[in-house]
Amino acid sequence: MAQLTLPVRAGAVVIGGGVIGCSIAREITRYTSDVVILEKESDVADGTSKANNAEIHSGIGEDYGTLKQRLNVRGNGLYDEFVEGLGIDFRRQGLVIVITNRTLRREVTKYMPKSVRNYLLKKLIPTLIVRNAEKKGIKGMRVLDRDEIFRMEPHVTPSAVSGVFDPTYGLVSPYKLTIALAEHAVINGARLFLDTEVTGIRVEGGRVKGVVTDRGEIETGIVINAAGLFADEVAEMAGAGGFKIHPRKGATLLFDRDATAEYVRSSVAEFRLPGRKKRLSKGGGAMPTLEGNLQLGPTAIETNDKYDTSISAEEIEEIFERFYYLFPEFPRSAMISAFSGIRAPTLEEDFVIGASDETHGFINVAGIQSPGLASAPAIAEMVIEILHGLGLQKQRRSDFDPIRPAPLKFSELSDHERDALIASDPRWGHILCRCEYVTEAEVVNALHGIIPATNMDAVKRRTRVGMGRCQGGFCGSRVAAIIASEMGIAITEVTKDGKGSQVFPGEMKSLLKESAS
Repeated sequence: MAQLTLPVRAGAVVIGGGVIGCSIAREITRYTSDVVILEKESDVADGTSKANNAEIHSGIGEDYGTLKQRLNVRGNGLYDEFVEGLGIDFRRQGLVIVITNRTLRREVTKYMPKSVRNYLLKKLIPTLIVRNAEKKGIKGMRVLDRDEIFRMEPHVTPSAVSGVFDPTYGLVSPYKLTIALAEHAVINGARLFLDTEVTGIRVEGGRVKGVVTDRGEIETGIVINAAGLFADEVAEMAGAGGFKIHPRKGATLLFDRDATAEYVRSSVAEFRLPGRKKRLSKGGGAMPTLEGNLQLGPTAIETNDKYDTSISAEEIEEIFERFYYLFPEFPRSAMISAFSGIRAPTLEEDFVIGASDETHGFINVAGIQSPGLASAPAIAEMVIEILHGLGLQKQRRSDFDPIRPAPLKFSELSDHERDALIASDPRWGHILCRCEYVTEAEVVNALHGIIPATNMDAVKRRTRVGMGRCQGGFCGSRVAAIIASEMGIAITEVTKDGKGSQVFPGEMKSLLKESAS
């Protein structure tokens, strides 16, 4: 459970409760329980980790030889082992890369014989993609002819000529993974502090001595800076900077699963030659989610605001226009939500991972943008090796608990199991969210979990309440009333996502009375 009082001292402090920070903290607990996680928001996974497209990339889209590319390939290969015991879903759905008639620009093919053009599109380009993957250490990719593409993905453009299938691509819920990692770390002794902002790093004689927060100071000799968008600012506090984070926004569209179920079976992307591809983006695509929704995106827009997660009508239209060619009959009217997240790239566009030469005991884990989710297992592995060099014991704990109990999902239970739960607690029979089939008991359990949810978004991330077609229109007020009741607060104090985001600005006595009845 999240701690209320900061400890005087900790063996190691991880700054940042995103997927990277929680991955590292969980791995540290395999060796020692003496680790603290600090997160300035009201929940883990409340930054970049809650707003990405959930794909476990293979590394095919990264520049050869970069740290990002190497850790992506390594991380992808570790994923099945990485999620074992966490009680979350992980699936390798694969990626279909589609080569179309517009893969070669018109000015290139204008005077090209048809036989040469066909050879390039059907043979040479897909073969080179596979060879490039093999060079990067990605195994199992194969060339697809046109018929195979339509057997696998019947909704793609008739202009598809050939393609490549990458079987290693996977799907995971990034926020559920982060929550599970954080809970697993807490189960094994880690101490988590939410709503705790780091304001300084105490350094004496070139060595880390403590972490200063808005709630007090923790004495420590080891700090892991996994602060995401703010990693450059935290590094400067320790005199261990030298890199700059420049925010980049990515917008994604989400569609009703009843209207788009099986619209794509794998992830699907159109191949673009380097001259046509945006330099700072893999280009995006159509991606299923584990829950059956479909996503389109993301975009890549430079911004100066690390908090700007807005999305405009123009951005939505840009996504539709980009993918109209690949999916000409796409059901646009099935869109139920649009969201954006902020990536945290450095100017060098590569990961920055290593122990500081200037400040002993300070480790930067920065510049983690896509494919950070896929690279998380390998990043944690790399940081553990650095920590061993700084004195972390190499002997694994014999009392490490390998299992994080998964919360019950009413929608996935048999009728017999449901009846038994309802008999034990009638709240299991009270469906709050009709779209996602979430019960009152699941919401209450989330509020009292290992890491308790304390606001609407935190409950949503744990239960999917409000994630369906009506986006909380039916269940939102009822969930708010339960939060108020269980936490012993006025409904006007219930927040959407922590401090300053009150859901109801005025008195809601009638709502409370209705919800209680």
